[in-house]
Amino acid sequence: MKILILAILCLNMADIRAQDQVLTAEPINVDGYLAEKKATDGELETLQAEIQKQKKETVLNKEKAKSYQQLSQSVEKLSETTEEYLEEKKAAKEEIANYNAKVKCLSAEEPGPECDKYVRRR
Repeated sequence: MKILILAILCLNMADIRAQDQVLTAEPINVDGYLAEKKATDGELETLQAEIQKQKKETVLNKEKAKSYQQLSQSVEKLSETTEEYLEEKKAAKEEIANYNAKVKCLSAEEPGPECDKYVRRR
């Protein structure tokens, strides 16, 4: 409802302005009267700008803190999976080395004493 009234007022004001050929950038209240400007000076505007800047920085710092927390959790998960990966890699290399030693011993015509666990002596 308020939007409709505001739209009608804006249209009426646009008609009036078009007739008078007067354009102003002043804000207009819902009742159609111009809003009064607040008293201000450079120092007050500087203070208000600093407050806005600090509010934005606070929001940014909260977001950064959340991101660092997520990164920390991600690194912890990565550490666990990397540790598991390295253990599995080490075990696989040992298995491969044992396999290669067994194949070498089985294919040797005269296996040495290191092949005793792979080759049955007759």
